Formats: sequence, C-alpha cells, structure tokens
Amino acid sequence: MTTTLTPPESGAPILDPFRPLPIAADLLPPEITAARRGHRARAVVLSALAVFAMLLAGWYVVARQQTAEAEETVAVAQADVQDLIRQQREFSDLVTVRSQAETIGTRLSTLLANDLRWATVLSSVRKAAPAGVELVSVNGKVDERGAEAAGSEQLNTSGENLVGELSITGTAGGKQAVTEYVDALGGIPGLGNPLLTDVREEESGVGFAVRADITEAALGGRYTDPADTADTAKKGD
Repeated sequence: MTTTLTPPESGAPILDPFRPLPIAADLLPPEITAARRGHRARAVVLSALAVFAMLLAGWYVVARQQTAEAEETVAVAQADVQDLIRQQREFSDLVTVRSQAETIGTRLSTLLANDLRWATVLSSVRKAAPAGVELVSVNGKVDERGAEAAGSEQLNTSGENLVGELSITGTAGGKQAVTEYVDALGGIPGLGNPLLTDVREEESGVGFAVRADITEAALGGRYTDPADTADTAKKGD
C-alpha cells in the first residue's frame, strides 16, 4: 500500500502567470478629449434648440388657428350687423313717422299744458246741481297771462293757484237748494271759492247767480299727462 502526501492548500488564490494585468491609462491627447466634450455640449444645445423650435412652431400653429377663428367670428358679427342695418332700412319710414309723432305729442303737451278742459268742468257743474236746480247759463274765462295774473278779489281758500273764474246763473225751488248747490260746487276738482252773488224771488222759485274761481287742477288738455297735471295742482299747497 502506497501513501501519497499532498501539501495543505493555502488560503491565497493561485495567480495565473498569463492573466492580463489590471492597468488602465488614458493615452488620448487632451485635444481629442476637449473636442469630444465640445461635441457633446453642442449636441445638447442643438437638442434644446430643436425642442424650443418645435414648441415655438406648435404655439404659432395654435395662435394662427385661434386668430382664424376670431376673424371668422368677427366676419359673422359684421354680416349680422349688415343684415340688421338692411332690416332697419326697410322700416326707416315707420321709425321716422313714429319719431315725428312723439315730437308732435311732446310739443302739443307743452302747448296745451294750460288748456282748460271745459267739457269736464261744465259736466261737473251740471252734475253737482241737486234736484230742483236748473242752470240757465254757465260762463267762464281763463286769464291768458297765467295763474299769477288771475287773482281773486276774495280770499283763496282752495289752496291752489287760480287761473280764471266761472259765472253760473239758474233757478231753484228754494234757497235751501241754492245753498246745497253752492256747497257742491266747492267739492268739484278745479273749482274753488264758490260765492253766491245774487238771490232773487221769482214766480217759480228763486233765481240765483254764483261765482267760482277756476284753479290749476282744471288745466290740462288732451295731450297732457295726468301725472303732470296732478303735480301742477300740488304746487299751490
């Protein structure tokens, strides 16, 4: 029996005498290294410029599109305006007539602001007569110089400016009916200060004469705004 002894293995690795040595060295000239770095920097700059140019081109396209849409909207609006102008021209005569009518109405309101509504006054005077009172004549006048010139000799208790006077004559069955009629005249809008000026005995009863002042409340023609007439009547308060 033969025994072979082997030396114990060492903990250190066995080096291969033919392995390449880990030696590294930069043998390139500095000019080539700098050139390479310059190329990389230029590439980065060119890439950034390309991206910026692409973004700028995209913004330009969007701006052009928005501008085109805005121009189209303006064109549509202008076309609508032209259509409205053409339609307005079709009714130009009507618009002119209406404007003239408003102008005439305004002038008439100003011209007839101090016009007395005689029909209303006379109707109210007749309706105020109680049973047994018959009117013979009703005469009135308005001072054209204005309300300040139409003064009354008696005390003005109406609280309004006076513009004229009214004279009434008639007959009644008795003095009591005449008294009631004078009181009724004091309640008619546009009349004030009624005064019994004459009472005489007649075969059929009594004859009487009444005088009353016409106030601003009775003014206002057909073309006068009732609100303006009411405001004028309040000025004397």
